[in-house]
Amino acid sequence: MRAVVVGAGVSGLAAATFLQVAGADVRVIEASDAPGGNVRTDRDGGRQLDRAANGWLDSEPAMDRLLQLLGLQDAPIRAGGAYSTRWIVHRGALHPAPMSPPALLRSRLLPWWAKLRLLGDLFAPRGASGGGPDADESVGDFVRRRLGALAVDRLVGPMVAGIHAGDPDLLSLRSAFPRMFELERDHRSLLLAMLRIGRGGAPAGHLVTLPGGAGALGEAMAARIGDGLRCGQPATALERRRGGWRVHTADGAEDADAVVLACPAWAQAPLLRGIEPEAAAALSEIPYAPLAVVVSAWAGDAFPTPPRGFGALVARGEVQGGVLGTVFTSSVFPHQALPGEHLLRSIIGGAIDPEAAAVPDAELAGRVRAHLGALLGAPRADPDLVRVYRHPRGVPRYTAGHLQRVRACRSAEARQPGLALCGNPLEGIGVKDCARAGELAARRVLRERGGA
Repeated sequence: MRAVVVGAGVSGLAAATFLQVAGADVRVIEASDAPGGNVRTDRDGGRQLDRAANGWLDSEPAMDRLLQLLGLQDAPIRAGGAYSTRWIVHRGALHPAPMSPPALLRSRLLPWWAKLRLLGDLFAPRGASGGGPDADESVGDFVRRRLGALAVDRLVGPMVAGIHAGDPDLLSLRSAFPRMFELERDHRSLLLAMLRIGRGGAPAGHLVTLPGGAGALGEAMAARIGDGLRCGQPATALERRRGGWRVHTADGAEDADAVVLACPAWAQAPLLRGIEPEAAAALSEIPYAPLAVVVSAWAGDAFPTPPRGFGALVARGEVQGGVLGTVFTSSVFPHQALPGEHLLRSIIGGAIDPEAAAVPDAELAGRVRAHLGALLGAPRADPDLVRVYRHPRGVPRYTAGHLQRVRACRSAEARQPGLALCGNPLEGIGVKDCARAGELAARRVLRERGGA
């Protein structure tokens, strides 16, 4: 079987890897000049600078299988002990993120009356959002219904910003945080779920990365695919042909028995417009949030209060120059920093403050410095390194109606043998989600085309 994969992000590279192992003749075409999508890592003087994601949770079997195929099953490095300590910035101060019901009751993030409101979750019924397969309650509405308004601003809102760079009032609960939906469905109460399963209801798994950073995953897949990967070749059209497909590029055309579209939604949509207009329309409706990532390295004595723990997320309503949060990389993955220094990654913009992601580099660096100064005290010296990474369309946003958009895409696949749609626009934005999506896409086309 000959397959063409459009897009060399994690999803596309994973699909190509699984297809290649199954014996398929695979071509991967990528519009940009390098593979990996946003999940890439730069190396500078012994430092590892992740441009976007800094790892993944080790709870996805598809990722385990992928690492096994790449010979990397023993390579992942677990986040250090500081991983479990997380902070939320409220009124300019760092507060421990409460990860259990007792911690919630002790937390200074909420006044006493808001803590009493939390107890209403114990008596709230399931599914007050209307129910049914198409119910699409927002994350904000769900949390307000169960835990109260302040829980949105000071507990869940920061988490949503840290993961999706999004506004909880605009994100679909069942699409963006299906685990929260399942906790209500299975336990009726979120507080009861936290007590029964532990971890504060957080996803299972531990954060891991590779010795070369998160980008080393894409590098390993690209090396395995070898000459089958062609960068700098955007797909310009997709054509259904007798018994197969043709993918057009600026440099010619590739014929294939199967095609996997793993590029962003805004790139998939025009390819499908003449073949599956409903799916194309659904994909074109998926918005993206712009992000800027500012990586900074500081001397060990630069701050009066050294950063410790995983990092800090900013509560809704805090004025932090558009900074959504900062990961204390040298605390989480010490091997990525030089000995004795603080390596920090600050995330700016998103759907919360999209304009902030577009300001000049010098201003971004200044905003991050002010943000860090507010958290850790005014720095005593300038940073030793500042690197700005911009992602103008960085994170797909699973807004209301996303369930129906995904359904339209899956219906299109069912009507078009040998076609698979995957990637972070559909069902999961994390690195491990992309690995799963790539494996499922490979399995689909292999099944339909009778294997290799």
